Amino acid sequence: MIANLIHSILIVASIPALFSVFYLATRGISLYILHRKAKQNKIMQNTIKTQEIAALIEATKGKFFSITFVKKDGSLRTINAKDRFDYLIKGTGSPATDALREEGYMFAVNRNSKRFFSFKPEKVLRFKCGSVEKGFLDVVV
Repeated sequence: MIANLIHSILIVASIPALFSVFYLATRGISLYILHRKAKQNKIMQNTIKTQEIAALIEATKGKFFSITFVKKDGSLRTINAKDRFDYLIKGTGSPATDALREEGYMFAVNRNSKRFFSFKPEKVLRFKCGSVEKGFLDVVV
């Protein structure tokens, strides 16, 4: 009799714990889903901007262009660049440049120092080549 009473008390006491575990699990799943959707939207926006900047650079057809972007430390940089200088290419790349590409960086050649530089397309503020000028307002800092 006492064993049944203790058993029923333990069952009744464990019901709120089960509900709280269930609540926390469903809340965690819903927060995860919201986080994934926000991340997917950001990736889609960055992909569209990356494609747009890649198309603008491709449209230069080897001409020099000016690009203004936000650096990693938050300062602005404007560089006169070209998509490539053939004589600077010495190989097929390196693991470091491949890792940067996977993180979403793009590359161009600085006209003044004749060195490659990398930038994130989502941090580009302005692109200009001849009469083509494109400003971007949605910059991630």
